[in-house]
Amino acid sequence: MFDKLIHHKNKFILITVLSFVLGGSLFFINSTPTRSEKPAEITPTIFVHGFKGGPGSFNTMLKRFEDNNWGTKRMIIYVKSSGHVRVRGGIPHTMNPFIQVIFENNRASVADQTNWMQHIMTKLKHDYAIDQVNLVGHSMGGLASTNFLLNNQEGDYPDVNKLVAIGSPFLGIGQSDYFTLNTGEAVVDLQVESNALTTMINNKANFDEDVPALSIAGVVNEEDLEEDHWDGLVTKQSAHGLQNIVPTRNFHQETFIDEFSTHSGLHEHPGVDESVAEFLWSIH
Repeated sequence: MFDKLIHHKNKFILITVLSFVLGGSLFFINSTPTRSEKPAEITPTIFVHGFKGGPGSFNTMLKRFEDNNWGTKRMIIYVKSSGHVRVRGGIPHTMNPFIQVIFENNRASVADQTNWMQHIMTKLKHDYAIDQVNLVGHSMGGLASTNFLLNNQEGDYPDVNKLVAIGSPFLGIGQSDYFTLNTGEAVVDLQVESNALTTMINNKANFDEDVPALSIAGVVNEEDLEEDHWDGLVTKQSAHGLQNIVPTRNFHQETFIDEFSTHSGLHEHPGVDESVAEFLWSIH
């Protein structure tokens, strides 16, 4: 009887020890990476929506990127109209992470959005030890991303590795009726030769000459010579106006010409997906 009790006791101790060892192993396997790892080895890509945009502006693009195994959306950053930054998710240091930025005030000025981008970058640098990022912006998101690069000399921010602007009106939007139908501070900045756009071009000397940039334009119908070569809102010339800011040796451009290359259709276009992937991550 006594021997049997000893046997059961030893068996219990053995099971307890094995459970502890197994549990500890699983904990370390599944635990979140710490700042002691080397975050410089990864480069998160930040996606910034445009005027009146929101989650839907990049949700389906990011889902396609995930389906192609190009990376994973790991973080969403919400920016309140006050500038307060709220983060959902985290950044693992072993994969290609995507970060989606959503502005509560999606009609704000270029100056406000640039200021919010600075808040975002500061948080990524200080709280998540991110040393470098890629920036992808659609429409006004491309303007805000570019203007951040023109105004990032003073702060402690991650370095920008590459910039992509999709359908961004660097020379403004030439449709007068567009500004009668829309409201918000952004409508002032989006006009041709606005102070915001002119200032960006005048400050081109501040653009880091080592940052490659890609501008993507859409043309719905290039054959109709009576129509502007545009995506229905932004002309090809305006979208490629980024070349007035980026040094020539680092400027790249792509133009998509088909019925699907509308302004909002560009972030749903498989050709745009492939161009972004090839430019950012050398995926062919």
